Amino acid sequence: MANKRKVVIIGAGIVGLATALKVGQRLDNAEITVLERNHEVLSETSRYNSGVIHSGIHQKSNLLKSRLAPRGGQELIRFCEENDVRFRRTGMLIAAASRDLAGLTRELSSLYRLRKNSRRLNLKLHVLSRYGIEKIEPNIRALLGIYLSEVWVVDQLSLGAALLKACQNAGISIVFEANVQNIVRCRNLYEIYTKSSKSGAIKVFEGSIVVNAAGVNSDTIASAAGFPRYKIYPCRGEYYEVIGEKSSLVSNTLIYPALPPGHPVKGIHLTKTAAGRLLIGPNAKSWESKFDNFRIQTPPAEFLDGAKRFLPELTESDLKWAYSGLRAKTNPGVGEDDFVIRFEAHHPHFINLVGIESPGLTASFAIGDYVVSGFSSHGF
Repeated sequence: MANKRKVVIIGAGIVGLATALKVGQRLDNAEITVLERNHEVLSETSRYNSGVIHSGIHQKSNLLKSRLAPRGGQELIRFCEENDVRFRRTGMLIAAASRDLAGLTRELSSLYRLRKNSRRLNLKLHVLSRYGIEKIEPNIRALLGIYLSEVWVVDQLSLGAALLKACQNAGISIVFEANVQNIVRCRNLYEIYTKSSKSGAIKVFEGSIVVNAAGVNSDTIASAAGFPRYKIYPCRGEYYEVIGEKSSLVSNTLIYPALPPGHPVKGIHLTKTAAGRLLIGPNAKSWESKFDNFRIQTPPAEFLDGAKRFLPELTESDLKWAYSGLRAKTNPGVGEDDFVIRFEAHHPHFINLVGIESPGLTASFAIGDYVVSGFSSHGF
């Protein structure tokens, strides 16, 4: 029997697990190990986000993420359907709601540019007047909007459980509490030194193929392997939840402000989750640490201002801080980041996945396909 090819994937977020499944499906004779520093899957960025399966309309059409998001989204939907993941179709309304002329002009320009972008991406949408908006969401106050029906939200915990089960059924080993300390390149493989966050024990894993899917820590992992060119600038996003009777003011649709394609953030929006919670957020703030801190909470005024544009009856007493999450940005400026997927070394093989932020959840399975498809062209 031929020796198995040892594949090590660092990071058990959705991208790491989806990539592990793709490698198992398409690479013969592979022994796959996923290393995760936490005690469960989808513990960081993959969990603490809006849970939206995006259409791709917000991305510039020349970016890799704009090509991967629609394809990945369709496969993620199929995975959810086939594995009893809790998710639902919500649609997305991107709306102009400014009451001043300058603000309204900017928003209408953004809607026009988003509509042009949708045509390049072959997305179906509807332009809605105020009355059309009221038909789908009677409580939303907006003057004009574009509506995409094929947008979904997924329950991250349910998705994580399904991905874990699928990996285990495929014979993929997932090692928890495995903090990567060092990576040594040998002649035919990498030695990955990990330290257990429980016992402190050191364990070494070997891989002739290593995929770095470590999220906000992807630059640290890349540097440890001898690829120091990357820098992640963590960006923290917080969410508030609408509580009480007013949580039913939005029945189903995701409500987004009108921002142009390529804007570095999508703005504070309203999300009706798969579990039926009404969330407001996220904001976007630079964050020095690679670890989040739930004890640091931005006051609700910023979130209330964003939400009241669409739901003017909300007050601070209707809001409760929900959670926060970190995004892995490679550009601290105003431009839009693209995914970085780079095959660094031919033998042993090292693939860096860096800056996989939104729509990373949506694109996850397509990212896995992209990685595996690159194997043949890079001598795997």
